[in-house]
Amino acid sequence: MQLGEMSIEGHSVAGEETWFRIHPPGLAFDVGRGAPAQAGSRDLFVSHGHLDHALGVPYVLSQRTLHHQAPTRVFCPVPVAGVLAEFVAAGERLEGVEYQYQIVGLAPGDRVEVGRDLAIQAFATDHVVPSLGFHLLRRRRKLKEEFRARSGSELAALRSGRVEIDDESEEIWLSYCGDTGPDVWRLAPRIAESRLLMIECTFLGDQVRQHGSAYKHLHFDDLVEHEADLERHEAIVLHHLSRRHSIGELRREVEAKLPRLASRVHLLGEAGE
Repeated sequence: MQLGEMSIEGHSVAGEETWFRIHPPGLAFDVGRGAPAQAGSRDLFVSHGHLDHALGVPYVLSQRTLHHQAPTRVFCPVPVAGVLAEFVAAGERLEGVEYQYQIVGLAPGDRVEVGRDLAIQAFATDHVVPSLGFHLLRRRRKLKEEFRARSGSELAALRSGRVEIDDESEEIWLSYCGDTGPDVWRLAPRIAESRLLMIECTFLGDQVRQHGSAYKHLHFDDLVEHEADLERHEAIVLHHLSRRHSIGELRREVEAKLPRLASRVHLLGEAGE
């Protein structure tokens, strides 16, 4: 899936497997059962400990170690870090191999640099186990007004003299919400500022309306209730749909209930995405 400058690769079915690889900077959001494509990711951001999101962590570490890649950084909620370390250690004992990695627990608000002018910031989500979402932040630089008439050589000289000639700003390029219930908009109000939003939509239809609140997942009607928030995003990627529903059903719901947003809503698994 190509959204402007960003490429999103992945797979997500509720209760089975969720993983994504984001370019740039080539990091992973959740690991599913261990997709070979994620072995190219040095940084793995695990939203929570459910195995449809975290089972593949030892596999990816094993693959990266096998191919002599740089040590991997695995980020996860603080309460998950110890158990995840034990899980990875079991994989090392099974294989008789010492993986090259570091597991780091994150709390809401914690920040990690992931590339030039790119960082991840964790935020709280609304799930039945300790969980996080992740903002991908991008720093932008713009020449200050007073220097815009200067020549290239003059600007180079100023920079070499350590003169601050640029204004720096930071935007939320993407927000990934992992598994979450509708309280995420209260817990993490800054998701409304993101250019691209990756958010789950597990349930459709009146018969399962209560499932979302019971299991801390989103029903499509929760998205409808937050239409005003969703209108602020340039693109919205819906994922984590239950097997009881089809992509076609979800697209029809979007067209019927969110018609003004339909062209901006991308469905993981839909033809052409």
